[in-house]
Amino acid sequence: MAVSQPGKSVPATGGVRGYFTSTRRASVSTAVTLPLLLLYNIGLLMPGNKSMNAADMLTGLVMRFAGLKGFLIVNGILVCTSIVLLALLIKRGQFRPGHWLLLCLEGLILGLLMGRCVIYVMAEAHLLAVGGMDHPPFFQALTMSAGAGYWEELVFRLLMVGGPIAIARRGVTKQGGRGRLILTGLVAVVISSFLFSLAHYLGQESFDFYTFWYRTLSGLVFSSVFLLRGFAVAAYTHFLYDVVVMVF
Repeated sequence: MAVSQPGKSVPATGGVRGYFTSTRRASVSTAVTLPLLLLYNIGLLMPGNKSMNAADMLTGLVMRFAGLKGFLIVNGILVCTSIVLLALLIKRGQFRPGHWLLLCLEGLILGLLMGRCVIYVMAEAHLLAVGGMDHPPFFQALTMSAGAGYWEELVFRLLMVGGPIAIARRGVTKQGGRGRLILTGLVAVVISSFLFSLAHYLGQESFDFYTFWYRTLSGLVFSSVFLLRGFAVAAYTHFLYDVVVMVF
């Protein structure tokens, strides 16, 4: 799942170039992000855990129409799909197990840089008044972060940014249309970032001016990561950033 089109069974080259090529493939993005969704779903089964992500478009429907048994079946399918898809990608040379470690490392670095950059911009704009946040238990923080990394990047980046760009790209020809494509991308990024920030107040959290702008700027950064590196890197960046913020 990414903006760029997946290669047609072309093996990934070695080294850094192979890693960057591999992790932008739609098939690889699907395979490596399913474990995040699975981790989040496991967290939802924990006693007393009511931290369903606001962007979660699946759990409520499954539980409503299929109940707990259906929810467990869905998660079993997720496990099998991820294993089979990863095995096929590795066999075809389109993904290497070591790429997963590099993906986590890249996501952690980008997440930490994102946090520092957003705080710097907020401070320069005299908007830095974000108070400390509660630190949930480690496993709950892990599952909440996994849900945010998967669902929020799927909805606000892949669908709301990647979707309009993919549609606008069809109208691009050698004679023109690139300006419209760029404008579409900019509008999609801005709108999705605002909605991403507002979505955090759909639960019990009350609206706050400072956290709103912090999250809006974070949405802009996540959109940039998505456009430059694809869905998988954006999801892991979001996931690891949230883990660091919640735990530390």
